[in-house]
Amino acid sequence: MVVKKKTAKVEAVVLEDEKLHKLIVSLSIDGGDDGVRQVARTLQCCLELTEPVQQIQLVKKAGSQLEALNEEQSDGVLLDACLHTLALVYTSLQAKNPLRRAIASALGSAPEWLQEHTVNSLSTCLSECMSASPSEQHSNIIDTISACLDGFPLGEWLPLPFLLQFLHKVLSEYLRQNRYGAGRHIAQAQLMQSCLAAVKTSMLVVQRCQDSLSVTLQADPDHCKLEDTLGSLLGCYMHILTDEEFIQSVQSTAGMAVVLLIRSVMGFGDDVASLLLKCSGLDAAPQWLKQRCEGLCTSGRPPGVSLYLCHGALAMLNWKGALPGPQWEQLLLLVPNTLLDLDVR
Repeated sequence: MVVKKKTAKVEAVVLEDEKLHKLIVSLSIDGGDDGVRQVARTLQCCLELTEPVQQIQLVKKAGSQLEALNEEQSDGVLLDACLHTLALVYTSLQAKNPLRRAIASALGSAPEWLQEHTVNSLSTCLSECMSASPSEQHSNIIDTISACLDGFPLGEWLPLPFLLQFLHKVLSEYLRQNRYGAGRHIAQAQLMQSCLAAVKTSMLVVQRCQDSLSVTLQADPDHCKLEDTLGSLLGCYMHILTDEEFIQSVQSTAGMAVVLLIRSVMGFGDDVASLLLKCSGLDAAPQWLKQRCEGLCTSGRPPGVSLYLCHGALAMLNWKGALPGPQWEQLLLLVPNTLLDLDVR
């Protein structure tokens, strides 16, 4: 039997009438360079159409026109309107829509001198999505954040505390839903996938914004808000680690997230994993982090927690600034000893 592979459904751009009208008006401004006007006219035609395949063709055309622009054609208002239109439509589409991939390609084809404007437009639209979207849209926004971080250098442009607060809010909502989801198997399976995506995206944010995170924590004397947000996010990871209602893939990812966050906050990774695996105290950690990790650094923690922290410790070896030789060897010896100890118990 031949199973036909599903193809992603192409859906047209669907925006509120008022928002759509504002975009079209912004693209209709007189004046500006001929090259920028061509991009604006192409995007205007795209928004006025309702046939998705034609929209993809026009987006590709707009991408080629953007790529052909030179710095002398950097007409401010109209060019900003073009980039804002592409970014807004990109963040409004579902993850697997081929039209969204076409827009990502168009934005990515912008010349180097325009990349900063492109990233700024995406960051602005993402911030608006996180501020105003209902909870039903959270899963799509999480995917959009992940896609943006993979495709564009957004780390220095996104407001890090705000982004982490949003991820904490989403994870907290998923934890709340899981408490009341017993017996609803399909809904709970979807919830596990959403939760897994949220944990992975939060890890991606911490990884991509590590430099910004370290600088903020070290340089800003009044960073209590960021500490509170990081502590709350760590609390969500630990809840997942210790809640047997979560499937193993989510718990294992949460273990990696715990190790990554602790390492990022402390600014070095030589002994973070060892401290966790040995159930030792985090002597060098800030006070708020010690308090959050009290449940992890005890000999009586559940065996599953130790197992998932082992996963995280091993994954850490491939991260930026991996452990040097002797510590790497020490960690590799420590992990099987921990696993054997679990088997004995």
